[in-house]
Amino acid sequence: MEIRQLHYFLMLCRELHFSEAAYKLGISQPTLSQQIRVLEDEVGVPLFDRIGKKTVKTEAGTVLERYALEMFQQLDHAKEAIADLRDYHAGNVRVAVLPSDLDYRLTPLLVDFHKAFPNTNVQVIPSIDIIDKVLNNEVDIGVGLADHSDTRLHQTPFYTETYSLYVHSDHEFARKTLISPQDLRHIPLVMYPKGFYGRDLIEMWGKEHDLSIKPIMETGSATSLFQLVNEGIGATIQPSQLIDSFQALDIRAVEIKDSPIRDLNIIYRKDKYLSLATQTFMNRLEDFFRRRA
Repeated sequence: MEIRQLHYFLMLCRELHFSEAAYKLGISQPTLSQQIRVLEDEVGVPLFDRIGKKTVKTEAGTVLERYALEMFQQLDHAKEAIADLRDYHAGNVRVAVLPSDLDYRLTPLLVDFHKAFPNTNVQVIPSIDIIDKVLNNEVDIGVGLADHSDTRLHQTPFYTETYSLYVHSDHEFARKTLISPQDLRHIPLVMYPKGFYGRDLIEMWGKEHDLSIKPIMETGSATSLFQLVNEGIGATIQPSQLIDSFQALDIRAVEIKDSPIRDLNIIYRKDKYLSLATQTFMNRLEDFFRRRA
């Protein structure tokens, strides 16, 4: 069943006269008759009764007319929505990010983007399964670590960051500018649970430096981790730039020699259409982190 055939069908429903319908469509009457027969053969029942020179819709014709009108209406809505996207008037941008730290740091970007495109709905979804969410079309783009195991993905590296040790201002390391991995051996740590990328990255880094990571407390929230540090419960190892989001707390960031490093990528399916709103968000995301490098 082709859109063109349904267009012919609806014109005939409107005119109920083959000659008039063919004239308004700019085709010959035999062509119109032939296309209607093809349509009737496909649905398996007559769509019109020919009574002398009079043409009337059958019950099946009335049913198909209703659904065809709805389909064309939805098609018109789709065209209008695409036009809005083209002009940044509307749209949706769904972004999966690594949980707990990136979502905090994106807030200034989200505020600026909303001011520029107030009718674009942005959803930021924290997830440890970014690749799966992108592959399953649950989000438009992901912000995470590269995964070159799936050729369906396009991945653009845009930011490299180091990790620091965060301690309370009264901690013995608070006045240091640089510490070594070995300095961490006897420091109580509060960390994300295993399975969080930040924790797994630090576990692997620790093994490279013969350092065992055994937190005294684990939580999946950056806010709670920094509150625990602020209360003197323990220290934590987090991305260095995250201190910008928690400057109000009584916390210091101390550089770690040969610290863990992570390379952030923008990830999306190669076969996915990216709206102009999404492309604009991606460009602003890169600029946002570049300015903070």
